[in-house]
Amino acid sequence: MNLNKKKILTTIYENGPKSRKELSDILGISKTIIGRYIKQFIDENILIEEKETLKGLVGKPQIKLNFKKDFGRVLGIHLSDKEIRGGVGNPLGELLEFDSINLEKLSGELVLEKLLKLIKKFITNYKIEVIALGMNGVVDSKNGVSILSVYYNWKNIQLKKILETEFNIPVILENGTNLMALREKRNGLGKKFKNFIVFNIDEGVGAGIIVEEKLYSGTKFEAGEIGHAPYDYSEDAPICSCGNKGCLETYLANWRVVERVYKEKGMILIYEEIIHRANKGETYFYKLILSLVKAISHGILWTEYLLNPEGIIITGKITECKDFFWKEVQRVLNNNLLNKDKKICLLKSRYEKNSILEGAIFFGLDYYFNK
Repeated sequence: MNLNKKKILTTIYENGPKSRKELSDILGISKTIIGRYIKQFIDENILIEEKETLKGLVGKPQIKLNFKKDFGRVLGIHLSDKEIRGGVGNPLGELLEFDSINLEKLSGELVLEKLLKLIKKFITNYKIEVIALGMNGVVDSKNGVSILSVYYNWKNIQLKKILETEFNIPVILENGTNLMALREKRNGLGKKFKNFIVFNIDEGVGAGIIVEEKLYSGTKFEAGEIGHAPYDYSEDAPICSCGNKGCLETYLANWRVVERVYKEKGMILIYEEIIHRANKGETYFYKLILSLVKAISHGILWTEYLLNPEGIIITGKITECKDFFWKEVQRVLNNNLLNKDKKICLLKSRYEKNSILEGAIFFGLDYYFNK
């Protein structure tokens, strides 16, 4: 495909439906050449014509060009601690099909087996252009390698090579929290920022970093592993899943809070119930959640001083806490800022289970249109 044809498709993908005149003005290509390429795209079942339907307009409606529903399908995969979530998406932002596989109590070898099974199901039903995976742990996105996954006990697993050999489809790989940041940039609170951080608190703790509108992973792909920053240096500090003691994650991760309730009260509760009881003002749970303020503020201040982003977006179920928690977080942040006249732009993104999956689909579509 020549460069001008590629520019037309990329412009529609990044900016939405456009008329022939708008494409000509944006790209600086004559309307005659634009018209010729659009005809080819329509004949090839890539683009379709749509009439603009804005209310209150006088005169003939513009004809906009948009993608056909079955063009540019990407398979997004989220490999989490407890399940594999997969979905087929297209440039229109539609999730065409979704499925998941439970991973609890499975070995690393069986996880790979289940992953292959899920992918085979999707490619049987759809023509897939790209497979994009969001992984837990440390990921070499350049070479498509899972460097370290504590959940699966994986080290240096060549996922890209394995999957491309099996399916003969381009495969790309990225850390899950980075894909959450990409999703926020494309379709969330990060749209207005060039530089921001997603601070995700879930079963693990991590950060996705956007610098000058691009993902930043660091020289060894470990940027954003804020959950493993030292927090508690005492001798009896809790042991982290990484093997170190006193990591930030050992205090903030959802399962650690659940574990703490069991140890202190003998109660088996899910994380959402703990948050719910704290929001109701039940004394023990209220104080428990407030005890997390110091740890989360520690992580936010670390990222603020290191990268000085325009905004920090908090994601995870902790965002369901009411103002009693966030006002205290803001107070602690304000008291510990170097510049007392400044405030950190702290935002909360609504928890959604498919956020990494959606980020993976955006990641795959970016690759498809730009590579």
